[in-house]
Amino acid sequence: MINMLPNEQLRRERQRRGWSRQYVAEQIGVADPKTIGRWERGAAFPSSYFLQKLCALFGMLAQDLGLFPAEHQHTLQADAVAPEPRVLSVSILRSWPESGKTTLAHQLIHEQQQFSDGILWVSLGLRPRVSDLLDRWGSLL
Repeated sequence: MINMLPNEQLRRERQRRGWSRQYVAEQIGVADPKTIGRWERGAAFPSSYFLQKLCALFGMLAQDLGLFPAEHQHTLQADAVAPEPRVLSVSILRSWPESGKTTLAHQLIHEQQQFSDGILWVSLGLRPRVSDLLDRWGSLL
């Protein structure tokens, strides 16, 4: 990738798609499109909520959009072996048995089509052994 200053990548990706700042702001729920400009110039950084929205909108990782504060940039450049940071989304569906939770989850996943790295999910039951479930997820990753 071309060596660009952080946040220039966000502007470049927005312009490459032909999107205005107004359009991006509307899509992610930012009230003032000037906020997008501040993020593009590096004058401000999005909160984790808006960072996740931007990643979903662009279909890219925060690192690829240049959206890391300067103090984290050296870590990303210095350790080429480290896994890429990911935006994590956690959802919990809780309801009575046989109420359609799994069907709803499947439908939401297929509609979003933004989980190119895969999806990890688990049924917790009444007395889950969370550490065992997390160990299993760790081995899957």
